[in-house]
Amino acid sequence: MRPGEIILADAPAPAADHARTATVAVTNAGRFDAYLTSHFPVARASAALRFDRDGLDGARPLLPSGASVLIPAGATVDVEVTWS
Repeated sequence: MRPGEIILADAPAPAADHARTATVAVTNAGRFDAYLTSHFPVARASAALRFDRDGLDGARPLLPSGASVLIPAGATVDVEVTWS
């Protein structure tokens, strides 16, 4: 092995095992578009986003790191969340 050398695996890496997931319908009742980001707890999102927050403590959108979901003003979007 040489410094900086990358050795690839024979098979792709397995996806993360998200033991507990749910789909939540989120409605943006605000005047502006809103985003839910991959690292922000869903239950603490903007008050303009209307959804059942009960039981979502610690849940985050099931998205790749750094990604986000756009929720346009007045729209309802289904968001998959996980507690991993």
